[in-house]
Amino acid sequence: MANVSIQTVSAVVNRKPGISDPTRDRVLLAIERLQYRPNGIASSLRARKSHTVGVLIPTITNPFFPEFVRGAEDAASEKGYSIFLCNSDEDTEKEIEYLRLLQRHRVAGILVSCVSGPADSEPVLTKLASHHIPIASLGSAQPGQGIVALRVSETEITRAAANHLLGLGHRRIAFITPPPSKNIAQMRIEGFKKAFLDANLPIRPEYLVDGGFELQDGIRGAQQLLSLRYPPTAIVAANDLVAIGVISTLKRHGHRVPSDTSVVGIDDIQMAPLLDPPLTTGAQPIYQIGLQGMENILLRIQNPLLETSEIMFETRLTIRQSTAKRPVKKTLISLTR
Repeated sequence: MANVSIQTVSAVVNRKPGISDPTRDRVLLAIERLQYRPNGIASSLRARKSHTVGVLIPTITNPFFPEFVRGAEDAASEKGYSIFLCNSDEDTEKEIEYLRLLQRHRVAGILVSCVSGPADSEPVLTKLASHHIPIASLGSAQPGQGIVALRVSETEITRAAANHLLGLGHRRIAFITPPPSKNIAQMRIEGFKKAFLDANLPIRPEYLVDGGFELQDGIRGAQQLLSLRYPPTAIVAANDLVAIGVISTLKRHGHRVPSDTSVVGIDDIQMAPLLDPPLTTGAQPIYQIGLQGMENILLRIQNPLLETSEIMFETRLTIRQSTAKRPVKKTLISLTR
C-alpha cells in the first residue's frame, strides 16, 4: 500500500533516521488505514532480544509500590521498553512462580522487590542472573552474583525516628515492627534499640509489637498497646499504612494525636502530608529507587559486561504534625487551711 520495502516500513516503525518526510508520511498513513500493529513477540524471537522488563512487587495495595513502579516505568519508557508487572500478593510460592514465568517470556531484565528470605527467592534470582538476565533487587538479594542490590539504611530509619521522639521527651516509645519473617524487621529493630542504647535508656519488651505492613497491622498493634497498664506516649509504625491504622485506632479510643500520643511512620507515601494530622515519617526516595533500579537494568542490557553493584539510597526524617513533646501529666494539689 505504501509502495516501499519491508526495510523502510521497519525503519519508520522503529523511528530510525534516514527516511524522507514524504515517505514516512506515506508509511504512517498505510499503517493507520490497515490498523497495523507490530508483533512484539515475533520481533523478539527474530532479534533474540526483548523490549520488555519484568517488574515483580509484593503487593499493589501498599501505596509504596505504585510509586516504585511509576519510577521504573518512566525509566523504561524513556528507552523504548515496556514493563510486565507481576503482583505476588506477599506469597513466596507465587513470587518464585512469577520469576520463572518472566524467564519463560524471555524478558530483557527483571526488577524485583522480594518478600522472601534468602532460602527462597534468592537462589532463583541467582540462577536467572547466571543466564545473563540483568536483575536489580530491592530486598534481601546480595550484589556480586549478577544482581544489583538496591538498598536503604533500614537501621537508620528507625534510629532517626526513635531519636526524634526521645528528643521530644518521650520515654514510653513503642514500635510496631515489620513482619518477623522479613529481613528488614531485624535491621529496623536494631536501629530502634540503638537509639535507646545511645541515650542509655532501657526498652520495655512489651513496647515491641510484632506487626506487618498493612492497615490492619496498625489497628491490631495499637489496640494491643492501648491495653497495657502504661500505654506508650509515642508509637513508631512499620510503614505509613500501619501508621494510618494506628492513628485511626487512637482517635477511636479518645486519644488525641499528637497531644496524647505521637505517631511516626516510614516511607513518606504521597498521602502522608494529607493525613489528619500530617504524618511525621522516615522518607524513602521511592520513585528514585524504581527509576534507578530500571536504569541500571537497561545499562546492563546494553553492556552485559558491566559489574553488578550495590546502590544505597539516603533516607531522611520528615517532621510534620503527628509528633509533639511528651504530654505532661497534670497533678491536682489539695491545699488545707
